[in-house]
Amino acid sequence: MNLNEQISRIKQVMGIITEGNITLPLTVSGSFKGDNGDKSHAFQSTGGVVVGGMQTKVNTKLKEVYDAGYNPDITKITVTIDKTTKTTSWEVTINESTDGKAYLGLVTVGSCCSSDFKSRADKQVKTMKTWNSTPENHKLVTEIITTDDGESNGDITVTGGKYKLKQIFYVYSKDSKKPHQKKTVEKPKTPEAKPLNLKIDKKYAAPADATRVQINYPNFKFK
Repeated sequence: MNLNEQISRIKQVMGIITEGNITLPLTVSGSFKGDNGDKSHAFQSTGGVVVGGMQTKVNTKLKEVYDAGYNPDITKITVTIDKTTKTTSWEVTINESTDGKAYLGLVTVGSCCSSDFKSRADKQVKTMKTWNSTPENHKLVTEIITTDDGESNGDITVTGGKYKLKQIFYVYSKDSKKPHQKKTVEKPKTPEAKPLNLKIDKKYAAPADATRVQINYPNFKFK
């Protein structure tokens, strides 16, 4: 086994998956300028205009992971909204799926600012699940909520003021893209311990009833 194969084996045992140029887990991140209103949570687009382009960027990376022979999934999403600079930043963590499905798309809906922003966000989910796949192929990743009262849920940070927002993120699989068979990680084999076969010359063996042994070396005596 050469050095590269040994490094690859160690990474697999430690849960770090590498195939070609893909190393899991990996992160995808981005940022965009908002307006402290609807545009500040336009992670993909709003009004038919691409703003954040989040889904495009993440879905491209999900496909790369799938093409490398692994079933991708999104395990974490974090969001930061800076109201001073009107900048929204996000980071997505992609890892290998643990439920046997290959999730090839991220999709999100949300609502901000109005008094009924939570219910407005929830009402969009049913329709959202028909955009790219069938409803049963969708899985919730996270919901992030922040309010004027300081309520916060999920990995979201708002600086420079307050912002009422509920954003819901789902991943989805496609019936046309079958999951890969899970790759098994072969753990390095521990060398088998073998007994030592030591032979002792009888003339140096101690008698059964002896407490001291005179070894037959010239000019050597026990004191």
